[in-house]
Amino acid sequence: MEFFDFLRSKPAYKDRKFTLSRLNTRREFIVEPFRQELKGARVLDLAAHDGRWSYALADTDPQFVHGIEGRQALVDQFDSYPDDHRKELVRLEQGEVFEVLERMIAKSRNFDVIACFGFFYHITDHYRLLTMMHRLKPKLIIIDGEFMLAKAPIVTFGRERPDNELNTLERVPDQEMVMVGTPSRRWMWSAAETLGYDLEWIDWKKLPVDQRHGVRDYYRQGPKRRGTVALRPKQTP
Repeated sequence: MEFFDFLRSKPAYKDRKFTLSRLNTRREFIVEPFRQELKGARVLDLAAHDGRWSYALADTDPQFVHGIEGRQALVDQFDSYPDDHRKELVRLEQGEVFEVLERMIAKSRNFDVIACFGFFYHITDHYRLLTMMHRLKPKLIIIDGEFMLAKAPIVTFGRERPDNELNTLERVPDQEMVMVGTPSRRWMWSAAETLGYDLEWIDWKKLPVDQRHGVRDYYRQGPKRRGTVALRPKQTP
């Protein structure tokens, strides 16, 4: 039995073998490589959805996991998760990510690790978000999402529907489409460098070809590809 298989009985995941397989594979690349850094850490999970990644992060024995999710209906789904030590470590807060981060910064909150899974390409103000994360003084930021493969530090903009729970939130009432942007890997490097971070890209090529079903977006040839990057403060000589 794999980690996320318990979700199979949940209405949102029932008969979604593809989704569970994808979650289990992703966990091996976006959580497990950082287990030692997560142990005992104060963890912040941005755009936590129904708490699935907060729960997975809690499995690494952190001090706690604080998740932020904009949709209350998704936050409520976490109530049905197993009542175990992992769930006890998680607190999900309903709220718009930028608004909650502003309040945290005003209160001088700090976190050791910030997880940003599947969110960075659903916004347009990427540098603002990265700067706000920096102000929380993390020792590690993990970003998993789509990145353009262009050699220039660019952001490619598009639109998506906010009525899809996997997409961004509406910015104004009754909005049918919302602008979003996908940064390039070069943009990620340039932005991180200005804030004093080193980057480490997780090597998804380590996954055998015959085990890549469900995560093909990590192996696209272009113009964009999903990836996982870790940001850590540069060490002073």
